Amino acid sequence: MKSIFERIAERQEQYAHRPIFLHMRDDRLPPRERLAFVPYLSYFVLTFADLYRFVLPEIPARDRYQELVNIHLSEEDTHWKWFLTDLAQLELDAEVHFTDVLRFIWSDATLQSRLLAYQMCRMGFGVDSLQKLVLVQAIEATGRVALEAAVTAGAQIVNGQRKLIYFGKHHLDTETGHTLETDELRRQLEEVALAPAERARLLDVVDEVFTHFTTFADEAFRFTTAQTVNRRLHLPVAGALPG
Repeated sequence: MKSIFERIAERQEQYAHRPIFLHMRDDRLPPRERLAFVPYLSYFVLTFADLYRFVLPEIPARDRYQELVNIHLSEEDTHWKWFLTDLAQLELDAEVHFTDVLRFIWSDATLQSRLLAYQMCRMGFGVDSLQKLVLVQAIEATGRVALEAAVTAGAQIVNGQRKLIYFGKHHLDTETGHTLETDELRRQLEEVALAPAERARLLDVVDEVFTHFTTFADEAFRFTTAQTVNRRLHLPVAGALPG
């Protein structure tokens, strides 16, 4: 398993250099401009809550790997609520027609966010618990990149006395404190022996996760760029909510 974690770290390092994360870390830009992608994430965040609640759990767990998956999923259970709170804090909670919300979420501008969710569900249905564990580890590695990129801008945005939660230090600290992140557990998992065919299969899982997330991250950057440019020119933003 050590080779699986090494592949995750390698792909994570590559993923961190996608344009959207460079944009988020660019302190020359206003904080709200660095977080202009937030509405784009709506489908992703809420659907992943379902992935973690309905697709990946198995009660009772069939083995130790599934127990670890279940523990992690329970630790992530309320994070989507933090996202909704931050939408309000970022003043993105304007009153709009329900049909406009649906048009935005299912627009061409957010296509890859939906496809990403479907692909992760496909990869999580009907697979063994070790593959689920690797799937979760790879997904969480992509999330760590995004949160680390967002936290500085998030910390600079305060409405009244309330700071951002999902895009702030609290969420990042919570992620680093998960059970799966403990050094002792990581060492135990790294020592798990894998047959060559199983190792190859799990490496493919890691690569596929990062491939789908990279496509998603690049679409998020296109959305952010179009939104920023059009707002500066006072033009409507394709695929964005009105107002």
